[in-house]
Amino acid sequence: MRKLLLIPFLFFSLTIAAACSGSDDTEQPDTPDRLSGNSKILVTYFSATGNTQAVAERIVELTGADVYRIRTSVPYASNPYDDSDRIQNEAYNDLRPAVANLPSAETIAQYDTIFVGSPCWWHQPAMVVCTFLENYDLSGKTIIPFITYGATTYLNESMQKIYKLTPNSKHIPETLPEDLDPDDITTPGRPDDDGIYMPGRASGVEAWLRRMGLTVE
Repeated sequence: MRKLLLIPFLFFSLTIAAACSGSDDTEQPDTPDRLSGNSKILVTYFSATGNTQAVAERIVELTGADVYRIRTSVPYASNPYDDSDRIQNEAYNDLRPAVANLPSAETIAQYDTIFVGSPCWWHQPAMVVCTFLENYDLSGKTIIPFITYGATTYLNESMQKIYKLTPNSKHIPETLPEDLDPDDITTPGRPDDDGIYMPGRASGVEAWLRRMGLTVE
């Protein structure tokens, strides 16, 4: 069984620069879920068109993690821009679209470390990811978000959202920069992503894991 090793010294000694994640715009063939419980690591993600999926699959390849793709009960348009009004409404009103394929609580309880992936939509993670997180007791588990987006803004806001929904979990990174405009997600806020690093593309995943002090045994 592969184990993910956390190396605190390496993690805390790194100075991590802000990075721009790529937009979720690359079609990828579908990958079946694998929730065997043979690994204590789970990569769970929502991907509209493929980029978040590609990052997720690379994490799985490097860590030996199990994988689960979040699917909405009412699918989005194949081009998310065609569903812009729906996505904006969900984000701005903090709605919770239904998940079509929720695993059981017993299944999720098997995992100690959960990577949570999403595109950044209207300054937030996809709201269906929030639906997933709120369905489980994730106390004591290590949550590692990965966000894909074609801009350098709103990365902090997206990660802050995931942290707030998992208050009793451990997080990597342990802390985030201060959200300078926490009560306003509808207008461009002041830049506050400095110090957050994201892989953006699958090719950046290995370096991202190592910069966080994560290695594979």
